[in-house]
Amino acid sequence: MDRSLSPLTDQDRVDPGTKMLRLRFAEGDRRLVLKLLRAAGAKAAGRAKAFRTVYYDTRREKLRRAGYRLSVRVQGRKRVQRIEAAGSVSVLSAAPCWTKDVEGDAPTRKSVAATPLETRLGGRALGKLLPVFDLDLRRGTSVIDRDGASIVASLDSGTIAAGGGIERICELRLERVADTFAESSPAALFDLARELSAKVSATPTLRSHGENGFQLLHAQREDPGGDSAGDLRDGMTMQEAADSICRNSAAALMDNLALLPSGGGQDALHRGRIGLRRLRAILWFLKPILGPEAAALSGRLRSLAQFLGGARELDVFCDGVLEPLRLGHPHAPGVDALIEAFERRRREAHANILGFGRSPAMLDFCLDLIGSLAALSGSQSISAKHAELRAGPVAEFVQDRLHRRLQAFLKASRHLERCAPDRQHDIRVGAKKLRYAIEAFRPVIGAKRSGKLLVKLTRMQDLLGGLNDARSGHAIALAYALESAGESQSEQTLFAAGLAAAACDIDPKTALAKAAAARDDLADLAR
Repeated sequence: MDRSLSPLTDQDRVDPGTKMLRLRFAEGDRRLVLKLLRAAGAKAAGRAKAFRTVYYDTRREKLRRAGYRLSVRVQGRKRVQRIEAAGSVSVLSAAPCWTKDVEGDAPTRKSVAATPLETRLGGRALGKLLPVFDLDLRRGTSVIDRDGASIVASLDSGTIAAGGGIERICELRLERVADTFAESSPAALFDLARELSAKVSATPTLRSHGENGFQLLHAQREDPGGDSAGDLRDGMTMQEAADSICRNSAAALMDNLALLPSGGGQDALHRGRIGLRRLRAILWFLKPILGPEAAALSGRLRSLAQFLGGARELDVFCDGVLEPLRLGHPHAPGVDALIEAFERRRREAHANILGFGRSPAMLDFCLDLIGSLAALSGSQSISAKHAELRAGPVAEFVQDRLHRRLQAFLKASRHLERCAPDRQHDIRVGAKKLRYAIEAFRPVIGAKRSGKLLVKLTRMQDLLGGLNDARSGHAIALAYALESAGESQSEQTLFAAGLAAAACDIDPKTALAKAAAARDDLADLAR
């Protein structure tokens, strides 16, 4: 084989035993990170190098959607073309890549020959390539010897420029290369990450610079959902598809959680909870092919969602109940005091979340998430049937699993308008889980069918969610009234709490009838 096309090159080596961990730092902490690396025993591997990398794709991102990223790196007089295969990459693995020294600044028919892109860029396709974003980086590389293996630490600083937007980069990439062909353990990487984060704030990330570039590009186009395209690709086994979807869902979750330490506010909190629920739903949908570790991971995701949920519940109550109450009853006694009491609770709840985001517990959660997903990906099959499902085609598993889960949901939601409130809440949660699973596997299910299913599930979720918010608000107001009994000015407080409770007391009949109708429409679609 021509070594210039091998994924194992001196510049970007990807060995089978390599484990990789990326950590983000504030730009101003670069010197401190270098100092901490030296204190950890790092030995510089030459001088820091500056380079520029330009990523190419078609206007409709044909390559990215097919699971590839194509770039040309310019470093002095040297130019290196790099092709990354993004599909089915585990959370601790580097993407398989093909690198090749080239003469020009842009890909040519000769440069893509004998690569996975040779046929995809045949005919006129090559002429449709455009530079979509570029990286300007300075990279310093050092080596740390730990536990019988070398950890290569690459500290990058610079910028990503895409679609008129610019993002600053300060990232440390830690790669542990095994000294044998056996799989290396990520424990040394995690230990080093904790060691560094004890002195400087560090946030793990699963996204490469190329992924961040496309994410920035989509943000500039106001198309954040574009980043999820290409999770599933032709020829994947079910295990590969599961790895890809879990990795990308975890990457999005960690991006949102990373906003918490900087005070991302309600939006970051809301997106973080959605990310936790989405990943839990995907684990639930993939349960037949996952190992027993999935249940434990799902439990930890649920615990964090519940912790974040307290603040989110107060946000909904303050903004959705108390603020309209103030506008509707500006002179009612006790309303201002009631609002101030709950705003104080809200500030305390958000302060607790901010404290979590800046604490070692945040790093531990992210490292645990990465380690757990890596363990799920590499776990042994527990039966012949289990192994068969993992190695089987994606479409067969997804269609069968979706049919079974839909039928179970329809059975559980029958006569939902007669169910008790807690049961209606469970039905809403079930609709949400199905919705997230369908969104993840939409390319397999089909755009038309999945779109119709999502409309009905979303309709049920929104209607039942509105009822749940009203019931929660009613319960919060009554609980506060009971807490305030016997306190000074309790009469005014009780009056205001009563107004708030009354504002949440809505007739559920109309919403339940509409939710039941959406459920019946869903049943027709599921036949």
